[in-house]
Amino acid sequence: MAEKRLIVGLGNPGAKYEKTRHNVGWRVIDELVNRHSLGSGRSERRAQTWDGAIRGERVKLAKPLTYMNRSGESARALMDYYDIASEHLIVVHDDLDTPFGKLRLRKSGGHGGQNGLRSIIQHLGDSAFARVRFGIGRPPGKMQPVDFVLQPLKGDDAILADEVAARAADAIEVWLSEGIEAAMSQFNGDAPRQANSRSKLELEQQIAIYKRAHELAPSDAKALTKLVSIQKKLGQIDEAVSGHLRLADLYDRQGESRQANAERVKAVTIKPELVDEQRAIAEWFLANDNAKKAVARYLTLADHLRKHDSGAAKAAVERALAINPQHPKALAYQREFQENIAAK
Repeated sequence: MAEKRLIVGLGNPGAKYEKTRHNVGWRVIDELVNRHSLGSGRSERRAQTWDGAIRGERVKLAKPLTYMNRSGESARALMDYYDIASEHLIVVHDDLDTPFGKLRLRKSGGHGGQNGLRSIIQHLGDSAFARVRFGIGRPPGKMQPVDFVLQPLKGDDAILADEVAARAADAIEVWLSEGIEAAMSQFNGDAPRQANSRSKLELEQQIAIYKRAHELAPSDAKALTKLVSIQKKLGQIDEAVSGHLRLADLYDRQGESRQANAERVKAVTIKPELVDEQRAIAEWFLANDNAKKAVARYLTLADHLRKHDSGAAKAAVERALAINPQHPKALAYQREFQENIAAK
C-alpha cells in the first residue's frame, strides 16, 4: 500500500487569527477539505486533521494547533506516529518575500525567517521536504512584519487570497499525482512556462492519449483532469479553461456540486470575462449559505465589468446589495454609478 502523504497548512488557532495573512496555509487546507468532501476532521497530535484520498493517493491534511512558532511539535508527532518520510511531506505557509497573490513551490530549502517553517525544520532535523510559499508581500511603509502578518485580509485582498488558495490546492494535487518538479514547472512564475521542443512533443503525445481516454470513459473525471493539467503546461489556456468548464458540467451531472463550483472558480480565475460563470459561482455560494462569498464574487464581477459594460456592472452591484444591503463596497459602487449618471 502506498505511503500516506502529509499536507500541513501553517497558521494560528482562534477566531482572531482566522482571516489573517499568517493563516493563508489554513485557507489552502480548507480548500482541499471542501473540494474533496473530507468532512469535519478530528483532533490528534495537537492538530486538526482529515484523512482521505486525493488523485489516488492516501493523504492526511493537518492544521497544527500549537500556534505558529511551535508548528514543528505537531508536524513531527504526526510524521512519527504515521511513519511518514520527509519526501512525503508538503508544507503551505505565508511568505513575505513572495509578492501577494503569487505562489512559489520548492522541493527543499531554508525557513526564510518564517517561524512555523523554522520550527518544523528544527523538530525534523531535516529541510528536505516540499513547501508551497503563499505570497503575502511586504508590509507598507514602516509597518512591522509581525503586525502586517496578523492583519486580517479584507475586501479585494480576501477575494484574491481565496483564488490563490484554490491555485495552491491545484498545485498540491499535481504534487500528489506527478511530483514536485511537475508542480514547480506548472505553478511557479506568473504564467505557464513553455516546454522545450522535446518535452513539448511528449506532452502533445500525452494529450492525445488522455483525449482518447476521456472519449472512452466520458463520465470519469481523471482523464479530463490530467488533460487540463497538460494543456496548462503547454500554455493552451483557452483549451484548459474549456476543460475546467467541462469538468464542472461532469461533476454537476454526478451530483458533486462543490467540486463543480471549484472547477468554475479555476476557469474564471484564468478568464474573469466569463460573466455567466461568475454569476453561477456567486449563486452557488448563495444557495450553499455563504452569502459573504456570493457578494464578493458579484463585486469581483462588477470590477471586471466596469471597464466594459457599466450596465451589467450596475446589475451585479444591485444583486450584491440584494444579498447584503449594507455591504460597504457595494454601496460605494452604487454611489459611484449614481454620481456618473448625475454628471451626464
